[in-house]
Amino acid sequence: MPPDSLHKRLRQLVGSRFHYAGERWTLIEVLADSDALVLQHDSAHHRPVQPSLYGAPVRRSPETLTLPISGPDGAYSAEVADLLRGRVVG
Repeated sequence: MPPDSLHKRLRQLVGSRFHYAGERWTLIEVLADSDALVLQHDSAHHRPVQPSLYGAPVRRSPETLTLPISGPDGAYSAEVADLLRGRVVG
């Protein structure tokens, strides 16, 4: 499947929640130019301190995770396949 159609299908899921790697995440962005997904952790307890450009602590921000969309065969990567199996419906 061409990457553009993979990206288009995944864009429809932005805002959806998933169980991935034993945690609950929300899909917040599809990065077509990087061929990646960005997930945001749902827990308020996973808010590491975000540093400024100079390394000084600024604020707490939600933890994010980036996953590759395409695998070597042109289909979904193993990470995205695992993510989609853990979709939370409703």
